[in-house]
Amino acid sequence: MSLPRESPYKKFRFQNLILEDEEEHHIRAVMYTDEIEQYEDKLKLLDTYLISTTRVKVSLTSYSKPIHTFYWVLDKETVIQHVKPSDELENPLLPPTKMNVTTFDRIAHMTVDSTTEIGRGNNRCREITIGDNQ
Repeated sequence: MSLPRESPYKKFRFQNLILEDEEEHHIRAVMYTDEIEQYEDKLKLLDTYLISTTRVKVSLTSYSKPIHTFYWVLDKETVIQHVKPSDELENPLLPPTKMNVTTFDRIAHMTVDSTTEIGRGNNRCREITIGDNQ
């Protein structure tokens, strides 16, 4: 995490961050004036967070060759949730519910008539899972 800096000609303040996921992939993130103070107490070095609804922008290549192709802009819409470390084992996922498995050539025969599309009409299905039978 860098310190907040003034932009050239002192138009605005910004702060760069390098974020890393569990697989050690990096992405650059930037915060601007108001967000620096908003997230100052929330983001701590080496802590783990879930970050969502951030804006993704393409890094400019006109003045230099950036390390990252894209970067994130952390703004007021960004949701940042702290993940507390846990030494406990996670509970296993529940077993899958019973599925009705069929081949693609049988789908037309399962609906009201062969012209009815899945999810259309009175026989709306809630979810379709496509899997590989190999």
